[in-house]
Amino acid sequence: MTAPEHLKGQWREWRHARVAELTRPYGWTALVAQDWLKEGDAGVELELLPGTWSVEGGKVIYTPGADGPNLSVDGEHPTGPVEIVPGRNQTYGHFASVPVYSGDLEVETIARTTDDGESLYAVRVRDPRESARKDFSNLESYDYDVAWRVPASFTQTEALDIETVTVEIGVRETTTRIGVLTVELGGERYELAVIGKTSDNRGLVPVVHVRDLTSGDTTYGAGRVLELEWADEACTQIDVADFNYLTPLPCAFTNFVTCPIPPQENHLRLAVTAGEKRPEVTLERVLTFAG
Repeated sequence: MTAPEHLKGQWREWRHARVAELTRPYGWTALVAQDWLKEGDAGVELELLPGTWSVEGGKVIYTPGADGPNLSVDGEHPTGPVEIVPGRNQTYGHFASVPVYSGDLEVETIARTTDDGESLYAVRVRDPRESARKDFSNLESYDYDVAWRVPASFTQTEALDIETVTVEIGVRETTTRIGVLTVELGGERYELAVIGKTSDNRGLVPVVHVRDLTSGDTTYGAGRVLELEWADEACTQIDVADFNYLTPLPCAFTNFVTCPIPPQENHLRLAVTAGEKRPEVTLERVLTFAG
């Protein structure tokens, strides 16, 4: 059994890194724009970026102007139309995407769907000056409590893509269910849906997204997420769920995201007094998708 002093020490180091991560130059709090495109859009000009944008055959295409500013796409300035592959971010990535910059700004595209199942795309812009001006030194968390580090078991299922409702009304995001996590909390057994996220340096990361009786009170209203750790190299076994590592999704800090809503089976019927609390300043939700 791992000593409590060790667990608390590791968590303190993680908390420091977590707060620092929120002000990374191109992290989630650097987002300043999320502009939507649909199939067939052509010659669209975006306020913060040069050139024009279009969607052709499910591909987001950037076309530089005849003169003036240009994007840097994977280290080069394109001379003609170029696809900006969705998925570029520094937490989870889709591997085929590449770094794209417009001056000091970082640019990425994402693929989503509408409530009617229509393909939808967005161009996101991150500004390092936006994240640099923010201070999260007062971002509170519950104190580490070993009681919230509980035994768990994982049952793998066939990967299933689900179009999940998000905080951006009218927009759905694909989440991939990979299994079920069984835990006991407050004397009650829960079977929680587990989604899989791909990471450049960690491979497949198992994640549970939950709401509990603190949601909207002391913690973020749209729930919190917990990244789990595989107990084996084959990525089939999870032995522990440490709810001290719960954090809100990026939508707690910015409007320029499409955070999914937790599934009903992941609503916990108790107050999980562990993990990160909601930000001191409540973000007023402003939608970016006009529908």
